[in-house]
Amino acid sequence: MSCSAAKKILLSCLGGLVFLGGVACTACLARASGVASSDGAPVVTAPLPPAPQAVANPRPAIAVTQPQPQALPVQPERRTALVIGNASYASGALRNPVNDAAAMARTLGALSFDVTLRENLDQKQMLRAIDAFGEKLRRGGGVGLFYFAGHGVQLNGHNYLIPVDASIQNESQVQYQAVDMGEVLSQMAWAKNRMNIVIMDACRDNPFAQSFRSLSLGLAQVVAPAGTIIAYSTAPGSVANDGTGDHGVYTGALIKTMVQPGLQIEDVFKRVRLAVSEETDGKQVPWESSSLIGNFYFVPLKHQPTRVASIPPQAPPAAPAIVPPIASPMQSASRGENRMTILKTWKEPITGIEFVWIPPGCYLMGSPQKEKGRSEDEGPVHQVCVDGFWMSRTDVTNAQFRKFQKDHDSGKFKGISLNGDDQPVVEVSWHDATNFCQWLTGQNGGQYHFRLPTEAEWEYAARAGTETARYWGNDSTKACVHENVADYTAQKQLGLKAISQCDDGYATTAPVGTFRPNPFGLYDMLGNVMQWCEDVYSVDAYVQLEKNNPEYTDESKGQSRVVRGACWHDPPSAVRCAMRRNGLPDQRSDDLGFRIVRSAQ
Repeated sequence: MSCSAAKKILLSCLGGLVFLGGVACTACLARASGVASSDGAPVVTAPLPPAPQAVANPRPAIAVTQPQPQALPVQPERRTALVIGNASYASGALRNPVNDAAAMARTLGALSFDVTLRENLDQKQMLRAIDAFGEKLRRGGGVGLFYFAGHGVQLNGHNYLIPVDASIQNESQVQYQAVDMGEVLSQMAWAKNRMNIVIMDACRDNPFAQSFRSLSLGLAQVVAPAGTIIAYSTAPGSVANDGTGDHGVYTGALIKTMVQPGLQIEDVFKRVRLAVSEETDGKQVPWESSSLIGNFYFVPLKHQPTRVASIPPQAPPAAPAIVPPIASPMQSASRGENRMTILKTWKEPITGIEFVWIPPGCYLMGSPQKEKGRSEDEGPVHQVCVDGFWMSRTDVTNAQFRKFQKDHDSGKFKGISLNGDDQPVVEVSWHDATNFCQWLTGQNGGQYHFRLPTEAEWEYAARAGTETARYWGNDSTKACVHENVADYTAQKQLGLKAISQCDDGYATTAPVGTFRPNPFGLYDMLGNVMQWCEDVYSVDAYVQLEKNNPEYTDESKGQSRVVRGACWHDPPSAVRCAMRRNGLPDQRSDDLGFRIVRSAQ
């Protein structure tokens, strides 16, 4: 195994600079069991002073001894960087990644990059940091840079970065416990900024090599897309030296060379290649793949073109009216014609509930007959069109619901509390949910009308323009990155048997927004708790509904209401966008909550 970025994803990432630097990179699998707390990971915003204390680092940091460069304030091109150093692996702990990351953060700060530094992250923390980096890059534009120091592996032509909590026992677990380099590249492609730089110091020795039948050293070779440079700390299929001092050989040479004025980026790497090769007696030779268009200087000379100069990053503006965390695919009549939509958010002043604008559109509602886990009430597949509406970004929380019912208690399950302020409210009936909506409408003086979503609105929002069983695809084993479902933790603590083959870390409900959002920016649509909808439930409702803004209200066959979404104890067959359930309007349970809609007036 070894660290390699997926070629298919790379080819879609235009305008990117990617540095894959590293130390001995043989299939370094296994997020070691030493899990770092996300709250404990320091975040540093640059420019940073050269003093070591400017970057939180428990290990001694090496100060850059070269004269500090002065960025030319000629043209306001933003420079944004995310720097991650992973060292505290239970198996194969590394000495230098944290030091390397801290030194790189200081150097980039001096070069006018707006730097976020994170250390010893688990898989969830890495994915969240990468997502936040993509959002920041999209808002600021300019030049983006990603740096990673730690274990990395390649498997089947893909490069994977290893989080500190990895516990990989065989090759089949790599893609579910590691972070595909394509995650970084896809975020950069989505940001559509001018140029991107990804520095990967992730080619260290694999401490779990004996667990794998096949073993490939180093990172896999990938072809750089147009406008991209991919720089490795060593040649593809080789391993890099972690260094005997406070830095890896590659990063030590790179931070010294980056600060030299007047060097184009290609020249920087040529000098680094020469320095590393000489220091290792030719055993380690850095390598690049470049398709850059135009020039880039870390430190431009005053007489050089101002196109590549940068200024120190400006403070971010106050909360914008339009928040573009996601460019979402909106579908027209079929599940294949996509157009991109930038989303808006709005915060309700009484409860603080955040809403996302869901733009109008049409989609195919229901599931095809061959979809695994399908029930008869999910068909026939039919075209539905809905007007735009505002939907709460998460399920309503206990704290938000207690503004309506002060004494509400969501209870416990087998001794595990479901009652935390940021956990989704449960033990609420359909009547409780609709009463909450009426109360909130009154609290806003009738200016806004709140209600439960119709079933058609709910599925439209859950799919978010996608056409697969789940908004991330058809693979149920990837659920734990996106949703809180029945998993290894629930199996261990609660004895559940029908689970997704992954681990999301929660046996019962998780704080809302813990996992990744869908393409519309909505959290927990297919996990955590099921959600009430406005409609009356009927097995054959789909054959009776109108095409435009359908809502089933006929109570002649019963009064049960539609329940959508999946929950913390649901098996893979239930974690699907088309899954339908129902409950009596007075029913309450520990796995059922709700989210709300604000009408579009």
